[in-house]
Amino acid sequence: MRSTILLIAGIIVLVLCSVYQIQHVSSIEKEKPKQNDLVVKEWDYQWLYKPDESYQPAWIAEGDPKKWLHADTDQPMQKRAAGADALLLRVTLPSLDWNTPGIWMKRLYGTAVSVALEHRDGLLYNMERSYPYDVNYTLLPLSSAAKGNNLLILLHLSDERQSLEPEMVIGDYNQMLPGYERYGLIELVYGGSFMFIALIMMTCLFFLKREQIVLWMSLCLIILCLGEITLAYSPALYHHYYAYGRPFLDLFDLALFLLTPALAVFFEQTLGPGIYGIIKKFRIVLIPVTVIVIVLWALGKTIAPGISLSLLQVVPLTVIAAMQFLILTVHAIGYAWKGNRDAIIISVGYSVFCSVFISEIMIYFRDETYHLIYWKWGLLVFLLSLIAVMGRQFSRNHDQLVKYSKELEMFNREIQRAEKMELISHLAASIAHEVRNPLQVTRGFIQLAGEKAVNKEKQFLQLAVQELDRASSIITEFLTFAKPHLEDVKPLNISEELNHIQDIICPLAAMQSTRLEFTAEPDLYVLGSAEKLKQAIINMIKNSLEAISGFDGAVSVKADSEGDEVIIRVTDNGEGIDPEKLDKLGEPYFSNKSKGTGLGLMVTFRIIEAMEGTIRFSSAIGIGTEAVIRLPAVSKDSAEKPIPES
Repeated sequence: MRSTILLIAGIIVLVLCSVYQIQHVSSIEKEKPKQNDLVVKEWDYQWLYKPDESYQPAWIAEGDPKKWLHADTDQPMQKRAAGADALLLRVTLPSLDWNTPGIWMKRLYGTAVSVALEHRDGLLYNMERSYPYDVNYTLLPLSSAAKGNNLLILLHLSDERQSLEPEMVIGDYNQMLPGYERYGLIELVYGGSFMFIALIMMTCLFFLKREQIVLWMSLCLIILCLGEITLAYSPALYHHYYAYGRPFLDLFDLALFLLTPALAVFFEQTLGPGIYGIIKKFRIVLIPVTVIVIVLWALGKTIAPGISLSLLQVVPLTVIAAMQFLILTVHAIGYAWKGNRDAIIISVGYSVFCSVFISEIMIYFRDETYHLIYWKWGLLVFLLSLIAVMGRQFSRNHDQLVKYSKELEMFNREIQRAEKMELISHLAASIAHEVRNPLQVTRGFIQLAGEKAVNKEKQFLQLAVQELDRASSIITEFLTFAKPHLEDVKPLNISEELNHIQDIICPLAAMQSTRLEFTAEPDLYVLGSAEKLKQAIINMIKNSLEAISGFDGAVSVKADSEGDEVIIRVTDNGEGIDPEKLDKLGEPYFSNKSKGTGLGLMVTFRIIEAMEGTIRFSSAIGIGTEAVIRLPAVSKDSAEKPIPES
């Protein structure tokens, strides 16, 4: 328990620290330009058409003076012109009054970027990518000689993006440098942390049981895929490691392909096969489809370039994701409605993630320059819900294992007790048989002698016969240890039997100044012998009375029903019993009393077992003890039937 609490506390601290760090860095990212910084709000632009030509930085000098278009706050930049291959921007630089002037191009869209001053030789900046990632940013120093000059920016456009409006700030280079270095860092830290956690979790696979590996591995794969997706979304990754951009994009595609089957497996492990086995059937179909898509994607990347990778990525993923979203959402809500806590947790996490993500996607479709920000928070909530569900799953497995262990221990104790009882039974039967025979012979001779005896002697001989009969009766009772015999079996009214017991035991309780309380529901019936049931309950009450040492003692006897059983509870506020000794109650010759033999409680156990019932004890030192007797309930008019002998 202590380790579990420490683990939960550690996770909470980690989440809080992560949230604080994310919020801090995000606030820096979204920090407004300083008062002396200048946001570029107007520029000129024109579209370049270079069909079937490779990108050349020299295109930057090919702008037509008559084709410049103007964009500002009142007249936003137009969508991409049909057939345009490149975009040329012209920004007029203001007076550069800063000590170290510079321009921070926060967002430019193009697979290649070239920057130069108009009518000047050479490039200030040049970057070309051989893979289709078009989000760029850079910070360039400017010399005072560039004052009033035009800055030309050439962008080689990707195939898909239509909105290309840039975001630029002019200011002091040294003041903008810290923000530039942190720009996009949040996704790197966020995604890298997820991937690192997933890899660490995979090392635990060697210590898990076989039935836990599938659930654990699916969660590891989900975290790994989401980490790669987050990491590949960061423009900082391609800015600092642009030479490795293609492998990162390939891993991004692979993560998208593997995420849906991993989610399907995880949901099946936590929620079950689903209504009519839909979740299981979907998973069975999804895995081979995913394998086929990955094989086609790999062929399109290598030996079969004719395969449309864009179509392969969009159509299958969209269809599969839509089907999975529908199936999992319906099942999660359905199970949550039925009170399944795992489904409730998943529904909350999944709903938060989908709501945030869909909202940002809608904003993005309206404005393609919008940078998705808040989906990472939804992703964090979703992952925490998955981890919580997996933790609950492992906890249930542990609880079930503990339950099985306790049941096994109880069965072992029952077997040991049965073996002891068997031994006592044989011993009691043999002793009773050996003692009863000479008693019967002695009784016969005394009866013969009594026929010839005179009055006084005859009286003594009759007394001897009576005592021999009493000894024989005691031996018969001793045989109860071996096989309790229930005579006159019939339906017994528990309320009436408890009233008889109350009349018998009340004087003894009054002598000890102990309060007795008897309560019973009406019409409670069990099948058995009235004398034996009274003997068993009286033994229990006597034990409770003997456990009370003070003057404020109380013993409560309560009878009620629970399902198809009658429950009789005998509760006292006595000294209590050690937990270690509870399991030994009912064993031969074990007693919690200094002069007790344990045989009375042993007989009680045997009587209740003969009536097909059970006895369980619970106790706390200084508080008291409760004995719970469970007997099969019968109707009032039940026909008599024999009770199986144990």
